[in-house]
Amino acid sequence: MSERVVKAAVKACRTYDSKDVQPAIDALFALCGGIERFVKPGQRVLVKLNLLMKRDPAQATTTHPAVAEAIVRAVQRAGATPVLADSPGGPYTKGMLAGVYEACGMKAVAEKTGCQLNDDFSTTTRYLPEGKAARRLDLIGVLDHVDAVITVGKLKTHGLTTMTGCVKNLYGTVPGTTKVEYHARYQDVRLFSDMLLDICACVKPCFAIVDAVIGMEGEGPSGGRPREIGALIGSENPHAADALAARLIGLSADQVTTLEAAKRRGLLPDFVIVGDPIEPMIIRDFDIPMGLRRGSWVRIMNRLPQAFRPRPVFVHKKCDGCGTCIRACPAKAIVMDARRKPQVDVKRCIRCYCCQELCPKTDIEIRRNPVFSLLR
Repeated sequence: MSERVVKAAVKACRTYDSKDVQPAIDALFALCGGIERFVKPGQRVLVKLNLLMKRDPAQATTTHPAVAEAIVRAVQRAGATPVLADSPGGPYTKGMLAGVYEACGMKAVAEKTGCQLNDDFSTTTRYLPEGKAARRLDLIGVLDHVDAVITVGKLKTHGLTTMTGCVKNLYGTVPGTTKVEYHARYQDVRLFSDMLLDICACVKPCFAIVDAVIGMEGEGPSGGRPREIGALIGSENPHAADALAARLIGLSADQVTTLEAAKRRGLLPDFVIVGDPIEPMIIRDFDIPMGLRRGSWVRIMNRLPQAFRPRPVFVHKKCDGCGTCIRACPAKAIVMDARRKPQVDVKRCIRCYCCQELCPKTDIEIRRNPVFSLLR
């Protein structure tokens, strides 16, 4: 095996019962050389979860607490101190995070295991001279007080990047509403994907895990449908973990914008799959939105003018006028009409899909220009 080849481990796991999840998580570390390769006694280890919003874990929007608990226990057995953290959409404040931790089941994990929930809401600035898109990054301050980071992605579709996994998950190290500024700054899909890779290079996760027991298909990352996949994935390389996750739902590296960027920049390593046979786990009819299953469409979308890219459409069936979409919009392209229903100015819309991603009622759809209907 050459030095560039890394291991990407996969274990079948059909339920979130601890008797299934804990052995599978332990096996991922063991298959990649043992947790002692990545976590040392006495270290503080940031377990970066995907806690997009206040959601019941059964809705498959966030990292499942059973997966978080299994990682916590593995880190504790290695003699380290795990700290659970994320900066979801919206303000990065104690009150906001407390509600997310409780709704997503992480408060219960902390009570069961004695692990820490991050309560440091400061920010830090990191510099990355070799960055492709971003050489200066504003990130959550807890990164200055940990020795290692484990990124724990959730396997879901995504309207902008096609799929979200371990690399996209690290966008949650950008604090609160600063993410809105970054969407405005990195409007081009390729540039945004390069920025995500720069964040990953800056954070340097020591291990990457994908929660693919139950993922999300359709209008992910928050408005889709739960879909049983039945797997947990782990690798020392987050790009390899994401590439293996993509295979499970029938996607190639060219069809996921972060993987395409990693491949283009020489950051996607050769990897060997270890663990359970992958073929029985692959889902070939996983619902990928907007025809993004076709790599040609992803390449075309990356180069389309904003006006021709898929656009958000407000359905209004469940809308209660909460205004989350307005606050989330980097371009300030959304206003309330006289009925207290949001309307988007498509000429100003930058197609970041933050409104759809953060809508608590999942009442926003992403629709393609009909000119490109033949690409489905």
